[in-house]
Amino acid sequence: MKVRYYFLFLFLIFSCKSARVASDLPQTNIKVTYYNNGFVKNVGNVEAFFAEHNSYRIGLWSEFYENGKLKSSGNYKLGTYIQCCTGGLCDEYYSYKIGEWVYYHDNGTLKAKGTYQIGEKHKKTSCEGGAKIKFGFVTDQWKFYDKDGSEIKPSSNDIAEIEKSSFIDEWDMRD
Repeated sequence: MKVRYYFLFLFLIFSCKSARVASDLPQTNIKVTYYNNGFVKNVGNVEAFFAEHNSYRIGLWSEFYENGKLKSSGNYKLGTYIQCCTGGLCDEYYSYKIGEWVYYHDNGTLKAKGTYQIGEKHKKTSCEGGAKIKFGFVTDQWKFYDKDGSEIKPSSNDIAEIEKSSFIDEWDMRD
């Protein structure tokens, strides 16, 4: 009888191997924030390493209006740039929009839809000359719609509103 338990014990020990899988993908946590009225404000993945202090958005995110209707949905990626800190140079992180995004009016109708073209944009920093960051630009392929759902030619303000939201840094992420 003891021999059977001994073999069973050995079998369990040697058959339960664990493996560590290396991955370049960052670890993420899901973050949900709410309006005072209880409706969801936004939901998505944040980079787990920085989650305690800053909510760097990564992967799929959805934002909602205060009335509960979907405002926008798409993916973020994490980027870095160099900042001049009191102890020397340091990395600063930001999230920028990638791929296809959809935007809605507060009545629920489609506002804009398109794929961000990733390029570089100058960002003022405390370092002389600033830094270049990755940035999503709106292209001619984007489609814009009025509140009734009819396709429209976007104004420069419509395009600027979408591009302005293309990246967020740590100061934009404070709740």
